[in-house]
Amino acid sequence: MNENVLLGLIFLAVLLITYLVLAGVFRRREVTKNVGRIKNSRAEVDDNIDRILGSGNEQIKYYLDVVQNEEVNSLRMRLVQAGYFSERAMSIFNLIRFGVTIAFVVAFQVALNILIPTLDSINILFGSFMLGGVIFILCSAVLERRAKHRQNEFRKIFPDFLDLLLVCVEAGLGIDAALDRVTREYLITTPDFGVQLSIINLEIRAGRPVDQALMNFSKRINVDEARSLAVLFKQSQELGASVAQTLRVFSAEMRQRRLLRAEEKANALPVKMLFPMAMFMFPVNLVIILVPILIAILEMLLNLSPQ
Repeated sequence: MNENVLLGLIFLAVLLITYLVLAGVFRRREVTKNVGRIKNSRAEVDDNIDRILGSGNEQIKYYLDVVQNEEVNSLRMRLVQAGYFSERAMSIFNLIRFGVTIAFVVAFQVALNILIPTLDSINILFGSFMLGGVIFILCSAVLERRAKHRQNEFRKIFPDFLDLLLVCVEAGLGIDAALDRVTREYLITTPDFGVQLSIINLEIRAGRPVDQALMNFSKRINVDEARSLAVLFKQSQELGASVAQTLRVFSAEMRQRRLLRAEEKANALPVKMLFPMAMFMFPVNLVIILVPILIAILEMLLNLSPQ
């Protein structure tokens, strides 16, 4: 009996040691595989960032060409402000706009012919053309809304951008190197904003002053805070003030301004909720209060006996 117990314990010990060795080997292999995958992914990201920050970026070339040669209200400029930097963006947008308009016109004519077959064809054609014009205008309104949403997103990101820039400057980097470092981070996390920052780096490399590059950046994203930052940089360079101190003060101001905007939205929320609550909750509450009373009155009237 003792010999069988001893053999059983030896078997369990060997089984446990084998399991631990195999688990360690497979875990190490999995860690090695994950590290290799991360290195390859990081290498691809770095190559993509170098391609964007390089001088051969076709999208940025197209963007700069549009900014220099197109009017402010032109379709290409509005597409660029909405975040579409491709040369085919205008053709694709026009194709989608005309396609959606024609589809609505045809669907409207078919629906009227089915639902109201006695309606005159001239009226159907006139109504369908009116609908097509409305849809055509709505497509442009959707593009404007996309540009406005993009502008609001940039306004939310801007205080975080200032904090990262301040950290890099206080760590000892120059303003050019700090912008390049922050740009690489945003190209990974927020590529749309990172592309805008990469244009600043390209302009600085081409010899444009930092304040002028930041002013062009503020015009591209249409954010007042970026315009104020460009003015502060210009003043600090003219007066010889510390860039780090300027960024520190401006960053604190931007954080405070973002907090004030959040408080403003929170304070406006009860007023915005007043009308939906009055529209949807008041009739329900009125029914809940009045229905029992009406039922009681009705029962009382039914129970009354004629004298």
